Amino acid sequence: MYKFTMIRGTIRSFCSAALLVALCCCALVSRPELPEQISEPTIASPLDSPLMAHARLLAAVKPDKNYVRLIEIGNDALATRIHLIRSARSSITIQTMIWANDETGRLIIYELIQAARRGVQVQLLIDHLASEQNIEIATFLAYAHPNFQVKFFNPVTGFLGQVRAEPSPLDKLYAVIFSFNRLNQRMHNKTFVVDGIIGITGGRNYQNAYYDKARGMNYKDRDILAIGPVVREMTESFDCYWEYERAISIADLADVKKYQGKRLEKKWQSRDSFQLNGLFDDVDIQANNSDLISQMNVGSLIEVDQAHFIADDPQKTERSLFRMDSYSKITQELAELVSRANQSVYIQTPYLVLTTPAIAVFKNLRKQHPDIDIRISTNSLAATDSWYVYALSYKQKKTYLDDLNFKIYEFKPLPGDLRTFMPTYDSVKARALSWSEHQKSRPNSPSSLMHEDEPYQADHWAFSDKVKEPSFCVHAKSLVVDELVSFVGSYNLDPRSENINTESGLVVRDMNFSRILKYHIKSDMKPENSWVIARKNRLMGINEANALLVEISNIIPLVDVWPFRYSASFELIEGKPSVDVDHPDFYQNYRDVGSFPKAGEEDFGKEIGARGTKAFLSFVKPLL
Repeated sequence: MYKFTMIRGTIRSFCSAALLVALCCCALVSRPELPEQISEPTIASPLDSPLMAHARLLAAVKPDKNYVRLIEIGNDALATRIHLIRSARSSITIQTMIWANDETGRLIIYELIQAARRGVQVQLLIDHLASEQNIEIATFLAYAHPNFQVKFFNPVTGFLGQVRAEPSPLDKLYAVIFSFNRLNQRMHNKTFVVDGIIGITGGRNYQNAYYDKARGMNYKDRDILAIGPVVREMTESFDCYWEYERAISIADLADVKKYQGKRLEKKWQSRDSFQLNGLFDDVDIQANNSDLISQMNVGSLIEVDQAHFIADDPQKTERSLFRMDSYSKITQELAELVSRANQSVYIQTPYLVLTTPAIAVFKNLRKQHPDIDIRISTNSLAATDSWYVYALSYKQKKTYLDDLNFKIYEFKPLPGDLRTFMPTYDSVKARALSWSEHQKSRPNSPSSLMHEDEPYQADHWAFSDKVKEPSFCVHAKSLVVDELVSFVGSYNLDPRSENINTESGLVVRDMNFSRILKYHIKSDMKPENSWVIARKNRLMGINEANALLVEISNIIPLVDVWPFRYSASFELIEGKPSVDVDHPDFYQNYRDVGSFPKAGEEDFGKEIGARGTKAFLSFVKPLL
């Protein structure tokens, strides 16, 4: 267990205060009106799905073989999920960290309830801290239908061990002070399994931004759809988490029990009542289009040599907070995969913050294979959703470039291939704000609460405040080793995934699939989509002296006193050929665009926060 000592008192106080602010912000969530119960309209029959039929055929003809396909486009990922939910006949299990109360979150809830009404057993496991915390919503979900079960994983425990769907600020403060280790450790796994025969895992949660539906930041993410024995492994992992003692049915939460007897003012009796605001007209058509679903999924399936699902045990949340020698299952397996590389390692990760053990893995690999090609696709400060995590990566740049000889590519928020990555980009950019986006932009406005006599009108909310156009943040987590073995899952290359959060993903051993995944990662690294990170081009001797001073500054605890940077972001000069950073013509072909290049709307606050965190708060690295 985590021990509270005098030495750690100062750090705990700072972290407690910072986390309390974040937790209190979670309480400021939307409160759409909810029903006491849902009426029982005519129940639609399940779809006749060509994807499900193909999966059953493969299971009968080649029961020992696994088939997979990448899902790169967010809109396709949503259409596929809706199609599978509508096609389900016996069971649906979903495990996720984030479930947002926005249009996408409500759409999936609506579809799952419809599946439950026609007899499908639905189980939904959500991390409590990262998702909606609202007593009315929790009560609605608890009693929506007998076939629809929802559990919170590791809910916030307040005074006297009481667990609530909507913990009070005092409950959260109590949890921060007396059980910060437990509060800080979250379930980051993502699985989606229908009828036990088709599974999806990867990086996507349930929120507009993961499915190309957001004005503002959209996550460039990746899923892998699987058919075959590996789906049983996903189901077994889900069952392990579902039965774990920290997975609590929302019907058993103290405030839900108390609220159950109250009459909720409104009733959601139709799809329109879920306030989807017209965001999914295209998805509805696609999800019911058998030919399109068949072309999108069946035609893209690849029979692979080997595939297996890996996941941390739920008991990983029992680990000590500051231990940096992780023995989690997924960390060990991924470290072993990297250690066995001979020719190349391609990684895509939203966050690039290496622990001491992780640095040792790459140092040993570089020592054994001096010429091995290690390339990493990650976020720039302009693209990232976590500037404080980026600041710690920024502090480690010299280690990455000199000691490990990484080739690093930082994604642009407005990449050149944005319409390839998000085919609906122009339509999303042109539409008015949705209800949830309006509320997020003006959380204290009178219109932040919907009423039946105040129906959604997009024109009413097309206000003149400056709203960012759709942009991108890399959220995909993938690995390709020697074009032979690959990983797609939830694991970030940072201390949280290594030591704190539970993680999951699919390991595939197949050359054809590995080459396809590598192609997508390399596409994100192209000059039009990413900046290249390289040493600054200074005169002979100056760079060496600066490197020494950077190294000395990094050794000094708590502060980073040296203001001059060792590296910068570089952009390809128009008309010049693209070359690697170690090519003699690199500095002639690329121009230095600074440490924090911008694209689109400026965000000065990110830069100030990143610089401050790097300079004075690097000791919080184990928490982030």
